[in-house]
Amino acid sequence: MQIKIKKAIVYVRISTEKQLSNTSIEQQILAIKEFCQENGITIVTIYIEEGSAKSIEGRPEFIKMYNQFIGNEDVDCLIVYKLDRAFRNFLDSIFFWNKLGDVNKHFISIADNINTQNPDSKTSYYINAYLAEKERDNILLRTSNGMKAKAEKGYFNGGVVFGYESVSKKLRIVPSEAAVVEYIFKRYSYDAWGYKKIASELNLQGIKTKHNKEWTITAVKTILENRIYIGEIKWSNEYRKGKHTSIISQELWDKAQELRKEKSYTPKKIHPGSYPLSGLIKCPQCGSPMVQGNSSQKYKYYQCNRNKSSGKSACSSNLVSKEYAEEYVFNQILSVFNGMELSSILFQLTITNLDSVLVSLDDEIRALNKSLKLADKRITDLYNLTHSKDPNKKISEETFILLTNEIELEKVNTNQKLLDLEERVAVKNSLNLERNIDFTINNFTLFYDIISNNDKKALFHSIIKEVHVTLGTSPKGRKIKEIIYKFNEEDIKNSVAAS
Repeated sequence: MQIKIKKAIVYVRISTEKQLSNTSIEQQILAIKEFCQENGITIVTIYIEEGSAKSIEGRPEFIKMYNQFIGNEDVDCLIVYKLDRAFRNFLDSIFFWNKLGDVNKHFISIADNINTQNPDSKTSYYINAYLAEKERDNILLRTSNGMKAKAEKGYFNGGVVFGYESVSKKLRIVPSEAAVVEYIFKRYSYDAWGYKKIASELNLQGIKTKHNKEWTITAVKTILENRIYIGEIKWSNEYRKGKHTSIISQELWDKAQELRKEKSYTPKKIHPGSYPLSGLIKCPQCGSPMVQGNSSQKYKYYQCNRNKSSGKSACSSNLVSKEYAEEYVFNQILSVFNGMELSSILFQLTITNLDSVLVSLDDEIRALNKSLKLADKRITDLYNLTHSKDPNKKISEETFILLTNEIELEKVNTNQKLLDLEERVAVKNSLNLERNIDFTINNFTLFYDIISNNDKKALFHSIIKEVHVTLGTSPKGRKIKEIIYKFNEEDIKNSVAAS
């Protein structure tokens, strides 16, 4: 039929390797441009989407295209190479068809020979939309069955796991990362370190996650609960023996899980981060922790947790002004710090921590240099085999080239790691720790003002054991009478001397 469309927008998309080879972005655009040129259609905008998504919400370019298509009166039509490039869901296709009628616009799919100017196109449109959804379901089913069969044989189904790398679709231990995994389990199991302390120590040592990011509580927790480190894999919420080598012994794993189970029963503080003294202030009447009160935007208080949870029969609210309590406690801490030689103490502790890194950076550098020398020797040995007079040992030039290319690639990766380590050593050696610590101590108020609520809470909880207040008859009458710290100056000096 004759094309009456004058202006159109174009949408092209790829999401799988199969589509990359068969209907690439370039091929889709080329076919659409040829169609438009033959039919006198002007292309207003071309929207290009790369990557897979379960729904339209996961396709930002589609959303932009749709808004322009619906809202721009100068656009007559949407053109795609194939209907499944725009819709993989049958219901989405039906919604779009109905919308076409509302805005009096058209849709063209070149490969499917669909043009909604044709009154008979509705049947073809619906059939192709249905087939697109069925094909998507079939692909998911085939993929799922393939992954299930692979998992049943004990093979890992993909993804990034700290401690391992995928080589020829099999997991192989990365020694430097495996050492970190073992370090996390041992510190947690034998030294009773918490998630945050482990993460902080790893960050202090300059160790990064698999994605080259800082360690967090969640990252540490993920390591401690992943059964892949004892040689198992997970598929469909079931674990089975894997083909890969374990990093952690069963004994160490069991000890860590026993501790995690015990700690899971520890009650979580209410509203972490917002009220940094939550749990530290004790009710003057019953002695239970005080938490965020049922306060207004203007007036904020700490409130007896028993009263908040169980009502007046358990205890009175005994409200304490949030602003007053936090300002008073901070000033008291500042006063204590000013009375101690804190800069020199922190400097000694920091130096001790830096000197007790997980794996010496110098040792790592020596190991990598040794690896480079061994790589060169392997190339020499391979070269000698190509000239061997023993036919049973001799290798072809093709084999020599193939093997040496792999070794050269390993050398490139090793050199990159070596460069990164040398940069870390340079940074460590250039740190002016004493000056930085002095600045932090001397500007502690500024430091406190810029840190997050969570960090403020961590600060208070790291140095304070309890805060006691007077009973009083009203919030204004309740004053802090005592702060019990977790340390004193002698404790810190003794700790430094022991290290």
